[in-house]
Amino acid sequence: MIGSIIIRMKVSQTGCVVLAGLLILAMNAAGCGSSAKLMSGLSIEELKPVPGVLPNARLIRGTVRGFSGDRVEVDTGERIPRYLSLEAGGDEGRGLQVGGVVEIMVNDRDEIVAYQRPADQSPTKIFRGSLGRVFNPQKERVTIRLDTGRDVGFYARTVAMEKLAALEVGETADFAVDRAYLLVDVVSLGKPRELTFGSSSRAPQRRVEGAFVTIGDGRMRLRMTLDDIQSFPVRPLLQPAIEQLDPNESVAIFLDGQGHVIDMVRVGRR
Repeated sequence: MIGSIIIRMKVSQTGCVVLAGLLILAMNAAGCGSSAKLMSGLSIEELKPVPGVLPNARLIRGTVRGFSGDRVEVDTGERIPRYLSLEAGGDEGRGLQVGGVVEIMVNDRDEIVAYQRPADQSPTKIFRGSLGRVFNPQKERVTIRLDTGRDVGFYARTVAMEKLAALEVGETADFAVDRAYLLVDVVSLGKPRELTFGSSSRAPQRRVEGAFVTIGDGRMRLRMTLDDIQSFPVRPLLQPAIEQLDPNESVAIFLDGQGHVIDMVRVGRR
């Protein structure tokens, strides 16, 4: 099986992210006294997060009107004020003052996903991947598979959980993380079949049927006859879906011009 890398996070009462395990590379995370860290040799270049706003999100500006416990009241010129959580904002929240300006990011449902004091960059960073395992909202942790085939585990904020739960294994998406590297929003880019058939460079060249045996080291094995087991390399995008197959489950796979599996259809059990 492909190795899994988990970024184990918990949010302290100050809004900081605490990671446990073998810490190899540090990443600056504004909003925490220390920095968020990646594990097991995963580099920032491999994760490829870039400052940005998802196409379904927007930034609005407002003026801080007052504080009440953990809540910050902000006048954005809308009919009713917006309310921010100081704890979720980390240093950004603690730096707010009455009369000060704040930038608020909202998703396509008009829910607040992040905020910051005015800055040149957005309050979120974006990276691309596919859902590696079925997401369980009760555990708050989601497994994302990068294009390199690596699995990375993130914790998600409540505002993103319903969207994450709607993704299918292998479904590619752009993910937004806040300054604490918690998932706050997601935009699907299409399900596995939609992606593979929509790419002319990887259009299916050959169909093969067999009974699923196992997958490991980036290759799946199919039993063609009683004494014939064949192995096929699998494109990283499709690996999470194949890992959900049961032993002896009958499938049809589609191979591209290089002989890699780029799509799969369940056809029953043998």
